[in-house]
Amino acid sequence: MAMTTTDPTATRALWLVTTASGARHLIDTRAGDGAATVTRVRAGSGDAADGSPLADLRRDGEPLRLVSVSYMAEEGMAVEGIRVGSDMHLIVEPLAAGVWFTVRRTTPVTAVEMIEEVPADE
Repeated sequence: MAMTTTDPTATRALWLVTTASGARHLIDTRAGDGAATVTRVRAGSGDAADGSPLADLRRDGEPLRLVSVSYMAEEGMAVEGIRVGSDMHLIVEPLAAGVWFTVRRTTPVTAVEMIEEVPADE
């Protein structure tokens, strides 16, 4: 089911988020204990139709602990969740020595899809 605005951390599921650059991110919140991961899956030739480059990032293809996911509202305030048409802001585990966390910002989100939902009784 495609969505325009959602908070993937609010539902135990596996989510596929696609961005304007052609990058695809799997957000996995199925564990249910507040633990979530994000895996950036490369896709396409490296350049989107809008000219956005698809850069190589550290640990592409590896699950990273997801601390938070948000987008910027028109008022300039961060809102938890993802909105189609807005850049996605990911705070993930530290990817370099001496830092507390790593921030990743995507090109605008073009699609958010729930791939697999965990039944409520599990």
